[in-house]
Amino acid sequence: MKPSTDDSSGFPRTRVRSALSRRELLAFSAALVTAGCGRARATGFPGYALIGAAGEHSAVLVDLNTFQLAARLELRAAPSAVAADSDRGYILTPSNGTVHFVDCERKALTSSWRLNGDLNLLQLTPERGQIVATSPGDRELVIADAQHRKVARRVKLASVPVDLDIKPHSRSRKVYAALSGGTSGTVELVDLESGAHRKRHIDGELGCIRFRKDGEVLFVGNYNEKTLAVLDTESLATICELPLPMRPENLSFSGDQGQLFVSGSGMDGVSIVFAYDTIEVEQTVLAGYQPGAMACSTSPNYLFVASRAGSEISILNVDSRKMVALTQVGDKPSRIEITPDQQYALVLNEGSGDLAVIRIPAIGNMRSKTGAGSLPSGILTLRGVSLFAMIPIGQNPTDLAVFSERS
Repeated sequence: MKPSTDDSSGFPRTRVRSALSRRELLAFSAALVTAGCGRARATGFPGYALIGAAGEHSAVLVDLNTFQLAARLELRAAPSAVAADSDRGYILTPSNGTVHFVDCERKALTSSWRLNGDLNLLQLTPERGQIVATSPGDRELVIADAQHRKVARRVKLASVPVDLDIKPHSRSRKVYAALSGGTSGTVELVDLESGAHRKRHIDGELGCIRFRKDGEVLFVGNYNEKTLAVLDTESLATICELPLPMRPENLSFSGDQGQLFVSGSGMDGVSIVFAYDTIEVEQTVLAGYQPGAMACSTSPNYLFVASRAGSEISILNVDSRKMVALTQVGDKPSRIEITPDQQYALVLNEGSGDLAVIRIPAIGNMRSKTGAGSLPSGILTLRGVSLFAMIPIGQNPTDLAVFSERS
């Protein structure tokens, strides 16, 4: 199905700027939060955000109850990926192939494990305490038991992976790791228990790779062709190829996993893909300036879209396909995470080195005007509070994971 652009969606075609400067907006937002704006004060989330700060050779813990920096954890190398399970955080420093372990309650590093000579990607499996990482130098997938500091398996790969996803298959119950091989055009699939390894070639440069929720279908972004390759997981056979108006550099599922959102270079818009039944591009809607990282809340059903070269977050109502809000955050937002209670959107700003916090229930209290005063028609002016807090992190923050306090 050919993607379409909804010109009546209410999305501005040009970059939208706030009537206030970023400093003024932050100060005004903080004042309104402190005053409570005549409404009940918000409560925080009982947990922490773990964030890598590559420029500082450190990681930080942010207390999401108080929205304050709880601890800075010094490392000996620049961190890249971070991950978290129910009570433990994991930090990868790729240059020395080391995984560092964080105890959230103690707010401290508990130990470090040099897993390999070098590593570039890290994810957790559904089984607690098991991590999967990739070694570009050795072209290996490393499957390890973090609790017992034991490598369970090493699987040789055909190419250096640029992205990794892990998901159990709903019918076979096998847990698979899928990897995309960048300019090599290789898609690889590894059964994490048996080590069985399959691969196939797709013409083009491959980037983001994601499993559907049931693990039965793989979506792979093809940058050169501006397509989304849809593959059957177990056979890696092509189900279909979906043409897109942009390079599929970012893939994000809706809260119910029924829709896949795609953004990237080439268009100031987001393509919406139906992921089940008839897999197709349902439509493409305009979504702010140079859309990049995305995340979706479930209650309400909002899509948060970061401007990869600016300082804005566009907020789309998934049901109506309309943009309901725009808010200024820090410079070059690169990662968005929704807290498990669906109350806050956490935005990691790579350029300004801080974490912006958007309180999701406040979005419904926003109003917009067009053509107000001397503003040109179509410029969006927001009323109400969206930016709840701004927390300094450090130079070049790289990744973000959220985990809850123990009950």
